[in-house]
Amino acid sequence: MTSPSSPPTRPGPSRAAFATATAALLCTAAFLISGCDSTSAPSSETVSGDSTRPTPIYEDGTYRGGFFDRDEIQVVVQLTLADQRVTDARFRYLTYSGTDHLNAETDPAAGIGKQYQALLNSLIGEEIHTVLPKLYEPGERIAPEYDEVDGVSAATIRASKVISAIRDALNRGVYAY
Repeated sequence: MTSPSSPPTRPGPSRAAFATATAALLCTAAFLISGCDSTSAPSSETVSGDSTRPTPIYEDGTYRGGFFDRDEIQVVVQLTLADQRVTDARFRYLTYSGTDHLNAETDPAAGIGKQYQALLNSLIGEEIHTVLPKLYEPGERIAPEYDEVDGVSAATIRASKVISAIRDALNRGVYAY
């Protein structure tokens, strides 16, 4: 009869089996962390001059993305890419504080809408990898054509919303082929 205070013993894994399993786990972790697989290699190009990250490759197609603030849709963009270049860029939605800047007929709302549209139009023909860094200086993209509009409307174009909407579109992937 066995004593009720001593549990039955089972043989455990040998040290060699434990070492093999640990080595396999470490190799798998290293493989996953490196981000490489057998079918693709990182691009030799870089994003915005950053030599530590490979340049993403985007499929040809139409992308949609938006910028939302406090449950209010403010900016929705639609970009079409072909061979890593922007071939079409438009706003699907452009509003702030209840003012629709796309369909406005009077200033200052109409002027702001024109500034934003000029900014998007300046992206057409550009390589997608160069678009976002250039948007950080929107005045350089649309000046001097809209200097007067800016003076009349006293508005500052907020490219950060457009940048966020474009990033959202690219992160979401192709909307339509």
